Amino acid sequence: MKKLLFVFLMVVFVFSEIFLGLVTEASAEDYPSKDIRWIIGGKPGGGFDTYSRSIGRYMEKYLPQGVHIIVENRPGAGHRIAVTMMYNSEPDGYTIGMPMMPGLYFPQMFEKQKYDMTKITWLAMILRDPRVIAVTPNSKFRTLKDLQQAESVKYTIVGFSSETGILLANEKLKIKATYISGHKNSKEAVLAALRGDADAVGFTFGSLRKFLLDKKLIPIAVLGSEKRIPAISDVPTIAELGHADLNEVLGNFRVIAGPPNLPAERTKYLRDVIWKTLHDKEFVAWTKTAKRPVEPLNGEATEKVMKKVMTEYGAFKDILKRYVK
Repeated sequence: MKKLLFVFLMVVFVFSEIFLGLVTEASAEDYPSKDIRWIIGGKPGGGFDTYSRSIGRYMEKYLPQGVHIIVENRPGAGHRIAVTMMYNSEPDGYTIGMPMMPGLYFPQMFEKQKYDMTKITWLAMILRDPRVIAVTPNSKFRTLKDLQQAESVKYTIVGFSSETGILLANEKLKIKATYISGHKNSKEAVLAALRGDADAVGFTFGSLRKFLLDKKLIPIAVLGSEKRIPAISDVPTIAELGHADLNEVLGNFRVIAGPPNLPAERTKYLRDVIWKTLHDKEFVAWTKTAKRPVEPLNGEATEKVMKKVMTEYGAFKDILKRYVK
């Protein structure tokens, strides 16, 4: 009797394993079977919004029929509202986003947040958007050396979290900068500088492009780029000016990410689909027409870069802590 019971239990166990295996396999094959949320901290029409909606639109070509990318704008608190929602979502592959980096790492260096950027699942990098230090036409400064020798240089910024790169750059370059913060966006901050509120700005090239090409601002140096920007090819990089050590950690990193503990097979699926999208011929054509550059890195490379950036910023904690508000 005991032998028959043992055989029966073994048969049940074997069939259970087979059944569970089939269910797991079917579950993996069914992904994705519903829409994917893409949460961003930027407002409609901004850079985060434009990239997200455009990538999402072309990404649907590589998803099962009927599965859509739904972009949700959750602005506020320096993108912390959006990243908190993404970070604390179910790690099932149905919620992703474009967290602002390194800006979102800045506040967690000094105070516990409802997210931890060191635990994020990195899916891809769209590009590293270089920053440009530029001065107004009425400014008495014209070179980086002028800024370094000045007793004080006024900058208009949006907020300290979003401008971590320029804070760090000015500190390391020994520019005695004072900041006028609280502007709603980079355009408002630039217009304030042009009205005479400040001498300089230090936003991404994408944000300053129109002002630079219209000669309303005078560019001095490019931060966070290995090469000069073709549209302003006469402007040297910070490395050319003798500060190569700063170059790797400056600029704004436009990255795509998911919550922590995203299952390996779904992480791979999303990384593959996003990689195909960023190299899609129609999408690449859009980037040129829209003047939205893309210099993609895959998920593994993005993870390495983000770890390095956070390590480097952590090393500058004592310098940056004076800007904690």
